[in-house]
Amino acid sequence: MAEYLLWMIAGSIYGVIIGIVPAVGATTGLLAIFSFISYFDSTPYLGVVFCMAAVAGSTTCDTYSSILLGIPGANSAAASIVDGYPLSRQGRAIYALSAAIFTSTLSGVFWGCLVFLFLPYYSQIVLYFGVPELWALTILALVSVSLLVSRHKIRSVLAILLGLFIGSIGTDPVTASSRFTFGWFYLADGVQLVPLVAGLFAVPELIEGIRRKNNLFIPSDSYRNQTRDGLKAVWHNRWLAMRGGAIGAIIGALPGLGGAIADWLSYSHAVAANRGEQFGHGNIKGVIGPEGANNAQKATSMIPTVLFGIPGAPFAAVLMGLFSYLNIEMGSIYLLEDREFFAAMAFGFLAASVLVMFICLFINRYLELLTAIPFKYYSMVVFAIIVWACVQYTGGWEDYAMLAIASVLGMLCKHYRFSRPSLLVAYILSYKVETLSLQTYTLYSATDVIQRPGFLVISAITLFLLYYGVTRNERIDFV
Repeated sequence: MAEYLLWMIAGSIYGVIIGIVPAVGATTGLLAIFSFISYFDSTPYLGVVFCMAAVAGSTTCDTYSSILLGIPGANSAAASIVDGYPLSRQGRAIYALSAAIFTSTLSGVFWGCLVFLFLPYYSQIVLYFGVPELWALTILALVSVSLLVSRHKIRSVLAILLGLFIGSIGTDPVTASSRFTFGWFYLADGVQLVPLVAGLFAVPELIEGIRRKNNLFIPSDSYRNQTRDGLKAVWHNRWLAMRGGAIGAIIGALPGLGGAIADWLSYSHAVAANRGEQFGHGNIKGVIGPEGANNAQKATSMIPTVLFGIPGAPFAAVLMGLFSYLNIEMGSIYLLEDREFFAAMAFGFLAASVLVMFICLFINRYLELLTAIPFKYYSMVVFAIIVWACVQYTGGWEDYAMLAIASVLGMLCKHYRFSRPSLLVAYILSYKVETLSLQTYTLYSATDVIQRPGFLVISAITLFLLYYGVTRNERIDFV
């Protein structure tokens, strides 16, 4: 237990550091762990505790740069800028930060308890999932991420097709022959996850952070009074925070959507529920609403990730890669019987959420000063860590070349508004799409499939989301 506590604290501190760095977030922070994940080879559950604590810490603290500098600490924290940054420009940063941290922590702990403490019992759901149901759930993930995350529907579909193609590079599962390697032996085992995720998400955001100039930093006064007022604001708007958490939890449970859409939907709900009030100029409700969704989404994203091996968000895809290094296979029927794994996840996320809240509330004033450091001074350190993590596959020039190719792809996708989450989720699910499609076609007739209630329910949800995504014009544009 002492080791669990030690690595939970270490993961929390790591998460806090990652969180306060602008434009990094949980996804990039987890990428850097690849450089030392081998340390946990003999003690994989300690690695689980560390990773989950890092997720909790970075998710709570990515609000700092959003509120203080107007630069998203992560895509899922962008909505907090709208009213949080104006508050900091008024000298009320501690007020906004306290409300944000308290809201995200309470929501994360509440939904985290519902998820992690009961996740072993949710595993009974898997017994009702055969090949057709898993195939339908995989298609649901692709539909969700393609049509609900971006307003550019055609570009999202093209991103999914590109992701499926990249995921198919390597060895054909039917013939066992090389496929789409173009004579490059390096691709025989497929495109590696780490450089692809780094190139799609981390490198473009680091470049964007360097290009942006830091705004004038205005320190807060009356630290204790602002902290107290922030906590009072959360209590007075507790139902708004709870509704935001429920929105984040629902979005997180849908495979592939991620945190950006949850936060923006929660912010939209806060505006709609308080008609007549002005938002965008420093309304604390515009901070409490999206922050309620932030940590809740991270918690419920683990439901499809653990039960079915389908990432609930981009950070979950990286987490799957980290756990695979520890010989922990998400979606495996054997994993569902591993109570120690579930205990490690629960302890890492829940304990770290509470610890990070107290850390932040007591040292807010110092973190406020740290965030004022220009991004260019530490962006190169973050980039060096990412490169180090990406070249662990062979250590040769091919690793650098793959990172460069993925980075160019990520910057092109960001510039031309092709959905990067869609591409990543399609890449992760490409193997499942291919194998489950073959198994469904081979083992089941059309009559067999339409007689399965689970398949029909998931198909109905997919069709509804398809209709909703095509007809709704106001969507969150997260690329």
